[in-house]
Amino acid sequence: MDYKVFYRKYRPKNFLELVGQDNIKNILINSIKYNKIAHAYIFTGPRGTGKTSTAKIFAKTLNCLNNSNGVSCDECEMCKTYNESADIIEIDAASNNGVEEIRTLRDSVKIAPYNSKYKVYIIDEVHMLSNSAWNAFLKTLEEPPSHVIFILATTEINKIPETVMSRCQRFDFTKIPENKMIEHLKNICEKENIEITENSLKEISKLSNGCLRDALSYLDKISKFNTEITTELIENNFGVLSESKLERLYNSVKSNLVEEINQQIDDISNSGITPLNFINDYVNYLLSLIITKKVVDYKEKEFIKKNINVLNNIIGRFNSLINPFILIKIELITLNYFPGNNDVNISQSKVDVKLNSDIKKDVVEEIHDEKDVKEEDTEQKTKIQDIKSIRINNSFVDVSKIYKNEFISNWNNLIDNMKLNNDYTIMGYMEPSN
Repeated sequence: MDYKVFYRKYRPKNFLELVGQDNIKNILINSIKYNKIAHAYIFTGPRGTGKTSTAKIFAKTLNCLNNSNGVSCDECEMCKTYNESADIIEIDAASNNGVEEIRTLRDSVKIAPYNSKYKVYIIDEVHMLSNSAWNAFLKTLEEPPSHVIFILATTEINKIPETVMSRCQRFDFTKIPENKMIEHLKNICEKENIEITENSLKEISKLSNGCLRDALSYLDKISKFNTEITTELIENNFGVLSESKLERLYNSVKSNLVEEINQQIDDISNSGITPLNFINDYVNYLLSLIITKKVVDYKEKEFIKKNINVLNNIIGRFNSLINPFILIKIELITLNYFPGNNDVNISQSKVDVKLNSDIKKDVVEEIHDEKDVKEEDTEQKTKIQDIKSIRINNSFVDVSKIYKNEFISNWNNLIDNMKLNNDYTIMGYMEPSN
């Protein structure tokens, strides 16, 4: 079979081709360059981030005949026959996790390398070893022969015994950054003559969640189409949520468009995306609105926070008999957004709260004064009216402008009526009668 899937075809052959993990690359290159090689290493991190590839490259470079710069030459006999070398042993701990397999390994390390400088054991998914196997392996791992190097790879470092950790140099692999992944995918598309949009590369990177192997698998699958790869094509094939979809949903929720929310959630559910992945994508989108400063209004930020809290609470109810997407619908439809007055910021609101608590006595005193003031004293009347306005505006700072104006009108009518009847009972305060 001549065809190779992308993640195999474009597996890095040396440290220069390795995507991401720059700090780890530099340490390993310098270790080889200055001949400071440890006897045991442990590579840990998420899947598809280059742990096994780095282990193979490291083993290859250690035995390269021209590695003076810490990078394999890929031309010497050792580099060319690397894949067939009897001195590079790869072990899958998931299927070789018993004591007998470790005893076999322990016996084999005593044998000198066939034609290489080092005998390198790469043990993948090492966390799958049983407790008995770990106990049998511990002494060999601590003091192996000088020609033996162990490289342990795992995605679950918490399952590795502390006694093993203390005998290894640990390297933590991180998810591949989006910009480096997009650049790598773009280079592959150029080599494979694949037409793809920039947004499509971003969607594939987002879909793979830092796992380069997954990204290459998605690109390999979608490249079978003869047309240009677009975001719509990716959405239809992988059930991903594009930023445009998330934006439409958020605007519908903010505007309380019930029918649109209902239809959009149905479309998302039918696309095959899981409720948990939807919530994760939607929350990340909401967070990006604040981080990128697309949303600066305090009230809308609070509304976004309310969205996130509601969705987070839904996750704990996923084990109920109700379809999770129905719960999501209910919560998003019942969210209400009341945009505040953009001229009133949060610091002003704090001042208004203080005014509300401090001005009560002043309001009563000013109203008492108003009773004795002559009608032609316009300056005093203006002062009293300003205090009333402050009282009204502070009490209804969070209410929409329509309701606020309606209340102001009713309030003024009430005051006028009280003045006609010499009644000064206002907000629970009774003016003493003369």
